[in-house]
Amino acid sequence: MRREEFKRFVHTVFDAEGDELVCSEFFAELPRYVDLERAGHNAKALLPRVSHHMHQCPECEEAYEALRVVTGELGPHITT
Repeated sequence: MRREEFKRFVHTVFDAEGDELVCSEFFAELPRYVDLERAGHNAKALLPRVSHHMHQCPECEEAYEALRVVTGELGPHITT
C-alpha cells in the first residue's frame, strides 16, 4: 500500500459516522450535488452526507469528478 493510500485509509477509518450513505444513495443524490455546485451554492453544506460519502469512497469520488467534467463540457444544470 502506498503512503497516500495508507493515509486515506487511516483518515477514512477515523472519520466514519453512524448514519452514512451507501453508494446507491450517493448516486441518487449526485446529480443534485453537482447542480448545486454549478449554480454557485455550497453543496457540501447543503448535502453534507453526500460530501462525506464522497470523501470516504474513492469510487464514488471518481464518479463525481467524471460527472463534473461531463457537465462542465455540456453546460449548466443538465444533470436533473
